[in-house]
Amino acid sequence: MGHALPSFPIGVGELLQHVSRAAYRGSPLHYGRSCTNRYDDPAQTYGVLYLGCDLPTALMESVFHKHQWLSDVQRSIALKEVQGRMVRAVGVMADMLLADLTAPGVMAGYFGLNLEQLAGRDYTHTQQVSAQVHAMRAEDGQPLFDGVLYPSRNNYPCKSIALFERAGAKVGIIDDIDLVDHVDWPRFVAAYRIGVVPDSGPAQPDEAADAPSEKPDDHG
Repeated sequence: MGHALPSFPIGVGELLQHVSRAAYRGSPLHYGRSCTNRYDDPAQTYGVLYLGCDLPTALMESVFHKHQWLSDVQRSIALKEVQGRMVRAVGVMADMLLADLTAPGVMAGYFGLNLEQLAGRDYTHTQQVSAQVHAMRAEDGQPLFDGVLYPSRNNYPCKSIALFERAGAKVGIIDDIDLVDHVDWPRFVAAYRIGVVPDSGPAQPDEAADAPSEKPDDHG
């Protein structure tokens, strides 16, 4: 690790997206410490918030992350599930700097990880990367990065963000939007060939229980 880790800046005014349960409308953003998501802190000492740069990536990394896309050609979701979701429009209030894990050569050359370790269901290696990045300091001793920019496993080659809790003051909720009212929802349904089935339909494989506090579904 003799060379610098590439960085990715996000400026004031950028809008990011976070999918959550509608029941958490108006609640603060939740930085999870469950150690169950890809870039969580393995020691559970700091929280992580997962964000998408666009709605499809945010949905694919949360609501649909366990959907069996190969075996279920219908790609369906229950209407009740859709109605129970909202999109949190998260505004960037201060400039942020992310460790760019999508840059060429970073995962292999810097961290020594292969594709299986990066994208597999065993989060041991990626959580270690999170802890390493979180511990990095600038020459003045201040934290170097606010989080990591990483390749979306479920909507590749798009990118996702794992934001460290210490950067919480740099983002804020602009609006909570019902998923069905989101301007990009119809385009997502059409482009990803999603079928919305009546409430009497079978339970969907992507449904997951939430923790007591506000959090999205697991990110994987």
